[in-house]
Amino acid sequence: MKIKYLFTGVLISMLAFMSCEDPDDLARTGSENVTGLTITGCLASDESTTYSAIVDEASNTITIQVPYYISDTEKIQGDLTQMKVSASLPVGAKFSPSISGIRDLVSGFQSTLVKEDGSKTTYTFKAAYVKSKLASISKVELTDYSRATIRIVEPESTGGTGKIIIYKTSSAIDAALKSAALTVSPWATIESSSLDPATGIIDLSNQPTITVIAQNGTDKTVYQTSLELPDLLPQGVGYTASLFGFQIYTDDTHGFEVGANRTMAVIDDYLIISNSTDYNKMIVMDRYNGKVLDVKVNTTGIDAGRSIHAITSDDAGHLVAMAYTSTLDANVTDPNVRAWVWPNGIENAPKSIVYANINGSTFANAPVGINGVKKLELGRTICVKGDLTSGDAIIATSTKNVPRAVFLMFKDGAMQGNAYVEWGGGASVSMWNATKVIPLTNTSPLGYIWASANFRQAINYTPIGTGARAIDFSLPTSHWWSGSATYDKNVRGIGYVEFNGTCLLGVQNGLSSNGVWSHRLYVSNITNNPGTSAMANGFIFDSREGSTTGTGSIPGTGYAVTGMTSSASFVSGKQVLGTNVDETGDVVFGRSADGNAVQVYMLTTDQGLFAYEITRFNL
Repeated sequence: MKIKYLFTGVLISMLAFMSCEDPDDLARTGSENVTGLTITGCLASDESTTYSAIVDEASNTITIQVPYYISDTEKIQGDLTQMKVSASLPVGAKFSPSISGIRDLVSGFQSTLVKEDGSKTTYTFKAAYVKSKLASISKVELTDYSRATIRIVEPESTGGTGKIIIYKTSSAIDAALKSAALTVSPWATIESSSLDPATGIIDLSNQPTITVIAQNGTDKTVYQTSLELPDLLPQGVGYTASLFGFQIYTDDTHGFEVGANRTMAVIDDYLIISNSTDYNKMIVMDRYNGKVLDVKVNTTGIDAGRSIHAITSDDAGHLVAMAYTSTLDANVTDPNVRAWVWPNGIENAPKSIVYANINGSTFANAPVGINGVKKLELGRTICVKGDLTSGDAIIATSTKNVPRAVFLMFKDGAMQGNAYVEWGGGASVSMWNATKVIPLTNTSPLGYIWASANFRQAINYTPIGTGARAIDFSLPTSHWWSGSATYDKNVRGIGYVEFNGTCLLGVQNGLSSNGVWSHRLYVSNITNNPGTSAMANGFIFDSREGSTTGTGSIPGTGYAVTGMTSSASFVSGKQVLGTNVDETGDVVFGRSADGNAVQVYMLTTDQGLFAYEITRFNL
């Protein structure tokens, strides 16, 4: 019992002794086995941020190093007259007088360090603004392409050169290199011949040298820019990602007009959108980012008042357009079938390549439907195989409700003979407003792909040859809108391209049979000798659900403007431009000049447009 009372008394005495000491005089961090002196300080206004100090034993001066600006973005300096100081002391040492409290470290103050052995050293405490010596690049962004893969490599040694490596994962990179934003160490500056000092934007297209100079004006780091290709697949499809996408709203039309924009053409670095109401208002976009450009298509010589639904490009990259021509009772037009090619670029006048009366001998047999229908229309859509300025070429078109493909043959830019009409037979009989016939050959015998562009969801392949030989592609059982009712979904536009040993077919698949609601893009490798199951078995990705590995594995896919078009707005309070009354839409492919990628575009009239890029890159 006595031992218990004795222990309690000792404990009370120890507590009384400790309570008499100023905590700042005994401030220690970490282990009690502290043998050196470490001083830190903070602003009284922000005790959560501490700054280190330099202890100069020669002059017995302790200087708190406060950043010249305490903000990374605003020129705000800390108040050195309102600071707190703390210390990590050698075992048994203390400061006298106490260093606690708020201190004016401009005027400074003195305190004596009394060590355990009784030795004393008087220090002068003060603070100073110190400019940063940091000079590095932490981030590089291409302002016009958000998915760039960029690597920053710091110099291996002092005075060495760092690297900024941009990997060309997209054809959009070339143009996007002209506008880069760099994030550097706070208050550091950039020097480069490619820097626009007014905007802070730097042009990386010429792979410049970039020097980052620290705030102190002395320390600097030099970086060399380079553009590198990823590993390439010898065959097949590699990295795939969204390029852009947008919805068309009544208050943000991107130049679109209700019901007018039906087909597309890829010309050089442009994506051109038709305007059936006024061909002078064709939209010209940057095909890598979807931005509308202040560029006009020269339409000199095109008949005034003609409606151009159909535009496309030939294999040499020339813009081609065909006037809509109809003898249907509900929509009679000028009877002359007209088509033009732009042989010298869209800024120069087009050349007329078709001028023939639809009721004349040129179109005498084009087309005659299964029930002997004689009235027809041409030029809702067109496709071209070959170069319409040189050698052999074919223009393919069709007519609504009269299931015949119509081919116009050309030699060195001149139409040869009459229109050729073929019915490949053996497939679903249906053609609608957006039916597109894609020729696979530029001379006879013919091969081609076409779609019903309606609720029948027919996508047909007619192999090269003659006679009844067409087949229906069976529809996919996943990554595709389908339902229990036979005709409750739809197909609209289609596109085709051969790329890196694959035969890519892009199909616009709709959720509803009437053209309203939503559309997605389905892309498949149908191979060069497809059977009925080729479209389903060759699946690569769809824009709404991604690839076979799951939603989101391809950047941009999903429920978004880059994943689908819709008559319902993705943005609350916005109104979509129109309801696509004529049920039109289009899919087109474009090729990169270096052969390492193709781009695929899907347009739903009145509702939206998006694009993906399919590459050879093995990422």
